[in-house]
Amino acid sequence: MFFRLHRDSQWWKLHTAATTFGLPGGCYTRGDVEVAFRRLARKAHPDAGGTCEAFDTLVAQRELLLTDLLVRDFRVRSKVAR
Repeated sequence: MFFRLHRDSQWWKLHTAATTFGLPGGCYTRGDVEVAFRRLARKAHPDAGGTCEAFDTLVAQRELLLTDLLVRDFRVRSKVAR
């Protein structure tokens, strides 16, 4: 069965963010996200010649990846506690 992925879906947003950051899907740590963010922010920041839109997108993607890590950690801890 074929499912069409919408660009507004959570999975698509996470996939896009992980790809932008150069991280393998679902296999990254908070440190990996922060290192990749700093590397990309050096180019995307408006003071470094980037645009506000590019930097804002990068910040939003970082928050999305970090939130996903928190949710996954919570789910793992909830299963262990049972």
